[in-house]
Amino acid sequence: MQRCILLAIFVLAAMSASAQPSYASVGCATGLLDCYQHAANIDSFWYRWAAGLDCELDFVECTRVKLVGS
Repeated sequence: MQRCILLAIFVLAAMSASAQPSYASVGCATGLLDCYQHAANIDSFWYRWAAGLDCELDFVECTRVKLVGS
């Protein structure tokens, strides 16, 4: 019983700690959505897929810069 309580406290602490970086990347998330919108307007499947992948790579880079720094 005591083990379950400690596990629950640990999980809640981890969830609350992981919520903080997501606020730092709000600008990155809106940029990702804008990029996805531009990629969705591309007619060719492969070019649209590549543009979507490029959006995700830009999002990862933006998040890394916001969290770690340049």
